[in-house]
Amino acid sequence: MSSPCSPHSPTTNPIVRSVLRSFALAALWIGFLLPTSASASDLKVANAWVSIPASYENPSAYFLIQNRDSKVRTIIGGRCEGCNWIEIRRVVFKDGVMGSEKMEAMEIPAGGAVAFIPRGLFISLIGLGSIERGARLPIELEFKNGERLEIEATVGQP
Repeated sequence: MSSPCSPHSPTTNPIVRSVLRSFALAALWIGFLLPTSASASDLKVANAWVSIPASYENPSAYFLIQNRDSKVRTIIGGRCEGCNWIEIRRVVFKDGVMGSEKMEAMEIPAGGAVAFIPRGLFISLIGLGSIERGARLPIELEFKNGERLEIEATVGQP
């Protein structure tokens, strides 16, 4: 049986020391990389795509956004290269006619998700020029707390 001070002790073996040192450094770096407060990394976006509209309409962006934080997050706007501006909109029916109305903000509940889908919520890309099916379009969402989250949407329905 070897004592803790023997030459064969795990702490004196150079290979074991090297491995332990590597694990300690990795743990230290992971600690630095973990968010200490709410950040855009608490938000996850999936299935982002942009519609190809008729010539007189503005394209719309659709996606699922998940908030993995314990605090509500609120989208208040954003930007997209080539657009004059973007708007958060929702489809409404008035007197049997479908239309849409601008929303000032959209809350993403803590631990919840919101789906931006056709005939529901969407991001209208006002004034965007011609777009090609299959292209990747970066869209930056802006949140009430000042955060920004860039998503990349594929042009054309998946």
